[in-house]
Amino acid sequence: MRCGNQKGLTLVELLISITIGLGILAAASTFYVTTAVSSVSSMASSRLNHELTTLMSVMVQDIRRAGYSSHDDVKTDPLSNDFNSVDETALTIRPSIANPASAATSGQCILYAYDADSDEDLGNLDILGFRLNNGVVQMRQQGDVAANARHDHCNDGDDTWLDITDGNLISITGLTFDSNPGVASQCLNVREPDDVDNDGDGTIDNDEEADCYDAPLPTNGSGDITVETREILITLAGELANDDFVKVEIEKTVRVRNDLVRER
Repeated sequence: MRCGNQKGLTLVELLISITIGLGILAAASTFYVTTAVSSVSSMASSRLNHELTTLMSVMVQDIRRAGYSSHDDVKTDPLSNDFNSVDETALTIRPSIANPASAATSGQCILYAYDADSDEDLGNLDILGFRLNNGVVQMRQQGDVAANARHDHCNDGDDTWLDITDGNLISITGLTFDSNPGVASQCLNVREPDDVDNDGDGTIDNDEEADCYDAPLPTNGSGDITVETREILITLAGELANDDFVKVEIEKTVRVRNDLVRER
């Protein structure tokens, strides 16, 4: 019997096969690495987004309650509300810890009070707020009613502030509270209409006279009553502490449920 000639691969064919195999392996490896990196980045971004969304929800839910009082008298006489008192407990915004006492329409610190324990009396646990402090968001856990004649200071040593973000996990790069007066918030003077040209523009009882933001505010002692509805735009930005490439910024508007009523 004759055996047929047997032929194997030539060296050139073997080299070509190896080259093609290496190319396929390299492409597969690149795809795997790209997918893995993308997955890690997506997970990191999702984690950061979850942290900031949760933080935003906490701030929105608490700020919404600013000025709340469980006292029955407040329902008929809003001016008697100890939790919504101008220059003391009413919601106010401060630029920053470095500038803690000057009122502003936009800043890194917001202060307010409400009847947190529903005992009708203003106490230490009713004095609240949020602020940004060196990349960490803090919540004012309590103030000191006995030590303060005013409760609208953003860096008072008698107050207790609690970290609510972990600086080892996320760094808060921006926190801004904006009251945006005249647009989102509104202020109305209840004296209008009064058949008087109060702003002296030749028109009686126009819209500008009723708007506390447009018309000159009544002087102290005028007896005018104004009602201010307040909306706060919160802008929150942060990044992972160990990966500043992953950044997230979110915004949310909160409508304060309790209007600010004051006598001018």
